Amino acid sequence: MQHHILINICAIFGMATGVIIICKLLKIRHIIGYLITGVLLSPNTSDYFAEMAEVEIYAEIGVILLLFTVGLEFSFSNLKRIKDYVLIGGSFQVFFTIGLAAFLIGIIMQPSLQESIFWGFLYALSSTAIVVKTLQDSNKINTPHGKFILAILLFQDIMIVPFMLFTPLLAGVEGSVGITLLWLLGKLIVMGGIAYLLARFIIPYFLKIVMKVQSQEVFLIAAVFIVTAIALLTEKLGLSLALGAFIAGLIIAETDYNRIAISCFLPFRYVFMSFFFISMGMLLDYKIFITDTLLIIFWFFFTLFVKAVAGVLAVKTMKLEWKTALAVGFSIAQIGEFSFVLAQSGLEYELISPKNYQIFLAVSILLMSITPFIVINAEKIHPVLSKPFKPKKNA
Repeated sequence: MQHHILINICAIFGMATGVIIICKLLKIRHIIGYLITGVLLSPNTSDYFAEMAEVEIYAEIGVILLLFTVGLEFSFSNLKRIKDYVLIGGSFQVFFTIGLAAFLIGIIMQPSLQESIFWGFLYALSSTAIVVKTLQDSNKINTPHGKFILAILLFQDIMIVPFMLFTPLLAGVEGSVGITLLWLLGKLIVMGGIAYLLARFIIPYFLKIVMKVQSQEVFLIAAVFIVTAIALLTEKLGLSLALGAFIAGLIIAETDYNRIAISCFLPFRYVFMSFFFISMGMLLDYKIFITDTLLIIFWFFFTLFVKAVAGVLAVKTMKLEWKTALAVGFSIAQIGEFSFVLAQSGLEYELISPKNYQIFLAVSILLMSITPFIVINAEKIHPVLSKPFKPKKNA
């Protein structure tokens, strides 16, 4: 019997534990420690992990569990309250980012129009995993800017599907844009109908029967079944697993058993989330920091500027105050985890070169590293920026 999976898990958690302890002593956040662990375990750094397909699977499970717990804590009723933020604010943020990024990159790098649009796709997505976790840990998810951030992130997670569908079209693979959009709309309508039936009739009745057993273990098994079944259903429809997990969370949140579900899943979420960040670090070739330092610095500030400006503009279209706009804009000013999946697709279709892919990873990881600090202090950005413009009081 081979134990390579257990050996890999042992090596990953052993390395992560050591790195996290050092990070704790240096007052560095855990997420950065996970990314450092990934770089140290990367095939580009060590020959020990030549292939790590298991880690990618665990990472995907981590994102699924994160969005499931977000759905649990949010519910359909809360989502209904911010539907304008999701549909209007989210769409403005995504398309502002695509337009601004594609325009500026077109001027700076002078790629083809298709490549510029693809870069816009990559920039349009922010990190649901890091931002939501930081908002939850700092009890800011129900603040005005926290609700808007969550709305934008939800819209972005939906947009990954059309982005993935459009990538082959941008690469010149035959296909019809109109048919693709209609097909996507049809899938979303079907999924919405299924979600309504499950939430209204099936899931509450099913959980009521499960709870008659009066066993938390049985409830956990049943909840895992619900999450995986709905996630697999959305994937079968050509949508993302993560979107299905979020829908499953929304459905269970409408029942009387949402609190017990949160208590059951919370420990597992943090374990699998660590795999996600470690796997992100494992994709990076650390040598890129040495060979292309100036390019990484330039694109770091370029990305921060583009994402922040687009986010601020999106919030201001909803006529909210500058304090909220700046907090939202800077909080989502990083590259998202789904952008890594999209970037790999772009690499396959030659919309992005291997070198630019590594620079993109380096910039993304650096931005992810500072994101928790920005999110925690987001409400202080407006007072700091507005201070020079305030009239001085006469002595």
